[in-house]
Amino acid sequence: MAISILHLPQEILQKIALYATITGSPYGPPKALYSSLLTCRTFRDSFSPENAGELYSSIFAHKFDAFAPEYRIGRSLVRENAPQEMRRRFSAFHIFKTRDIYHSSLTEAFWIAYLMVEDVDASQKNVKHLLRAGLSEFLDLYLRQRLYEGSAQNNGWPLLTERNSLALALAWAMASQSSVNREDPVLRDEMMGLLMPIVFAAFRYTIFHTPEDHFDVGGTSKATGTSIKAHGGTLPPSALAPCEIEYFGTVKRRARVPSAAIFASLLYFVRAEVKASKIPPHITFRTRAEASNAGSTGLCIEDFQHFYDHCRTHFADFPAIDVGFRTSAISTASDAILCQPNIHKLGTFSGRWQGSQIMACMTDYMEWSLESKVPTPEKLCDTRKPLYFTLEEHYCYDDAAVVPWDSSETGMTSAWLPQDMQATETPGGIAFSDARNTFHSKYETFRYGQPPSRRQIVDVIITGKTDDQYSAPWGSSSTIIGRIRLSDGLMILKKTVSPSDTESNNGTELLRGYVTSSQNLVGRMKLNNPNDEFSWESIFSLSKNHTSPSRPSQSIESSGAVDPSTSKLIFGTSCILG
Repeated sequence: MAISILHLPQEILQKIALYATITGSPYGPPKALYSSLLTCRTFRDSFSPENAGELYSSIFAHKFDAFAPEYRIGRSLVRENAPQEMRRRFSAFHIFKTRDIYHSSLTEAFWIAYLMVEDVDASQKNVKHLLRAGLSEFLDLYLRQRLYEGSAQNNGWPLLTERNSLALALAWAMASQSSVNREDPVLRDEMMGLLMPIVFAAFRYTIFHTPEDHFDVGGTSKATGTSIKAHGGTLPPSALAPCEIEYFGTVKRRARVPSAAIFASLLYFVRAEVKASKIPPHITFRTRAEASNAGSTGLCIEDFQHFYDHCRTHFADFPAIDVGFRTSAISTASDAILCQPNIHKLGTFSGRWQGSQIMACMTDYMEWSLESKVPTPEKLCDTRKPLYFTLEEHYCYDDAAVVPWDSSETGMTSAWLPQDMQATETPGGIAFSDARNTFHSKYETFRYGQPPSRRQIVDVIITGKTDDQYSAPWGSSSTIIGRIRLSDGLMILKKTVSPSDTESNNGTELLRGYVTSSQNLVGRMKLNNPNDEFSWESIFSLSKNHTSPSRPSQSIESSGAVDPSTSKLIFGTSCILG
């Protein structure tokens, strides 16, 4: 007796539907399933989301990266919300494909894409969907046509709205070296002009999720302010507070809006680095050996070539890994805030770094900061300069043994460290004290392959120096001391320039920034003068040099001036640098 397919058990029908769906293209909606729903009432009932939750969750796992949602909200909620989430994602893809940059649900579509990037795993299914939907081209169109929307009411300055911040973060996540290389030079310069105010105007746009003048260690904290000051009052916040969004289907979570200035800086750097360095005509020596034989310590063509070839911003090994700096969003707690920067991972800063700093002309910058209206890009002349330095991390387990931090209003200008701090190398680490012996703290030094003996680390101090092999010809020999805010990985370094250097302002600069998951150390650098209401700030981006030794044997001895009577290294304003 013949058996009708309509008489098959529902479980068998759903397996047939699953097979028909997953044997087709992994991209696009499950058309075979949708067609079956329209065939007859039996199929409609068998394949409806209410009766086929497992079918939809299996299709979702076939098309998208499913580990993070299942871990974060549980398999049962993923099973329940998979049909709605697939509808949301394919609706967002339709917006991107049709280039509808004025769609009423565009902000939601950006959040969907951003969280897909956040949830990507090794299969990269999410990223492949976004690239196939043309998200990269969509973002380029959006930034060129809508980034400055509403700026007329803000004296021409772009507004870092939730939507604009998401667009900038996604533009970096979708970028690659090949896409930047293919960009038309005219369009590249136009994009740099659009990004320039966000990148350079530290007096308007912050890179920090939590204000940089908030430091915490050992469970305590100190905050001295939260706003950006400007002539005529305080500017609107450019770091937005977490907001409630639909994370998966109808499941709501709170999420932090990405830092627009961080991602705008990365987008600016990769475009600036495409331009070949112009070698001044008076530099004629080709190699360092040739220059040395002639008694010259200045720059040679080889220095410029190394700068162009190696001092570059890195893209991730695969697209989209950078969103949120490899965040702590994988959390099962329902009250967890998604897209939060992760706590510091020991060893993140240890090693040799190379990259560049882009500085605006100081006069232009100061005039720019005092103008009420945003200037045209032509009014800001910038210069790119290489940076090379080696850093070491020193860590402490005990709250009671932590080096005190400067809690004064100017504490950040000393990287939250005591002004007269001294350091003495010890077996396996370093001991910190001050001239008055009010504290004596021993820290261990991080070494690759030698994990710390305990898991709980309460403080990390950084020491370092510029790599003279590359830095000396550029005239920037310096020592470095700083601290890490463990709660979000913010690095604050005080870079003290040798007195023989031509730089001014007592030879000190303050670097503040984060390490992204593609190992870019990106942030802002300013001249260290706490008395100035406005400070001249530049931007920097560095990447780790994995081709050279990452554990210098003498970096501690070179991290400060040596007092011959005590064999101690001295950091602070009284330091004598060689």
